[in-house]
Amino acid sequence: MKFVIIGLGNFGSSLGMALIDKKAEVIGSDIRMDKVELYTNKLTYAVGIDSTDEMALKTLPIKEADYVIISIGEDIGASLTTAALVKKNTTAKIIARAISPIHETILRAMGIEKIVHPEASFAKELANNLCLKGALKTMLLDNQFEISEVMLPDKFVGKTILELELRRKYNMIVITIMRNEDVIVEGQKTKSSSVLGVVPPETTLAKGDILVLFGKNKDIEAFMEKYG
Repeated sequence: MKFVIIGLGNFGSSLGMALIDKKAEVIGSDIRMDKVELYTNKLTYAVGIDSTDEMALKTLPIKEADYVIISIGEDIGASLTTAALVKKNTTAKIIARAISPIHETILRAMGIEKIVHPEASFAKELANNLCLKGALKTMLLDNQFEISEVMLPDKFVGKTILELELRRKYNMIVITIMRNEDVIVEGQKTKSSSVLGVVPPETTLAKGDILVLFGKNKDIEAFMEKYG
C-alpha cells in the first residue's frame, strides 16, 4: 500500500515509521527541511514542500496513494488549506489530525470523514488498522498479540466456528461475534447489533457477522491477506 504523510512531527513521523515496519510505501513531506533530512533515509523518501501551495502539493504522488494523512501540528490554517487541496486533487482516502474541537468541526464540514486526535502512542495502532486488509478495528496488546474485529468472509457463511479450524490453521481464536439482526421497532424493520457473548464452537456463522479474533499479529495478517 502507498501512503503520503504531510507533516513529519511527532505523530506523522511515528506513523510513517510504523507503516514502514508494515512494509508499506511511505512518502513523507514537511515544510521544515530539518524534518525532511531526518527521515529521508528512513521512509521510502521524504521531500520538503509547502503543502498550502497547490503546485507544490501536486508534486507528491497523492493521486496514486491509497491514503493521504494530513498530520500538520499547530498550524490549523495550513492544515485546513492542505485538506482542501488534497480533497480537490485526489480520490485517495484522507485522514486528518485535529488539534481542537473547532478544527475537527471544520474538517468534517469539508467532508473529511476520518479524523484523529493522536500522538505517537496511537500511531502504531493506526498503522496496524490501515495495513491489516479487511480489519474494522484493531487493538494491539503488545508487540506480538492483538484483538481484531473482522468482517466474516463470504466463504465462511453457513459454517460453524468448529469447521473453520482457526486455532489449528491460523493459531487464533474467536473471542465473540457481533451480529446485525432485523428487529421491528414501532412497526418498522431496522437493524440491531448485538454481541453473542462466549460463543460455542457449534455456532453457525451468518452473513454480516463480525468476528472478534485474538492471536498473533502475523497470524491475523496472514488470515486477512488470504480472506479479507
